[in-house]
Amino acid sequence: KIDPAFAITTVVNDEGNAVDLFCGNWETSHRAACSSYAAAHTINIEEKRDLVVVSCGGFPHDINMIQAHKALEAASHACNDGGTIVFLAECADGLGRADFLKWFEMKNAEELASQLCEKYQVNGQTAWSLLKKAERFNIKIVTALDDEVTQKMRLEKIDAAQFADVLNEAKTGYIFPNGAKFNISLP
Repeated sequence: KIDPAFAITTVVNDEGNAVDLFCGNWETSHRAACSSYAAAHTINIEEKRDLVVVSCGGFPHDINMIQAHKALEAASHACNDGGTIVFLAECADGLGRADFLKWFEMKNAEELASQLCEKYQVNGQTAWSLLKKAERFNIKIVTALDDEVTQKMRLEKIDAAQFADVLNEAKTGYIFPNGAKFNISLP
């Protein structure tokens, strides 16, 4: 019932071990922890490019589409509008929620956003974010998901040979092997 006065914030590594500790005023110590994390987990790029290849970094970051989408978010900050993102996301456990695919029944991201305003759900926000990217970029995905599922999400499923063709045709681009772990920043 009273405002927080003190906080303890930890930053953990991939193994879950605390690697940094911030204590003090709840707001300023949390902001300091976020700044410290961002400094260590931000990739600075000079320009956006027409091709970005992004991997989630493997299991468990690509266990399902809801988790894997985090890597696609990072890639979207490095790709030119209309460019191609090759998204490497196994998604062995499918989409992450049984009702996730229903959000893609909407005509476009704008209609999905209207639906979210009427009945908000966290996984709907992830679907909206994914659909917005599918409308902005040509997203090709290497995944265990069925073709029918990827098509509903407006993603083009490709295999290893098609992936090689995309790479052979590219003049420049970026490869982010651990896209789920980093932010992308332009100067």
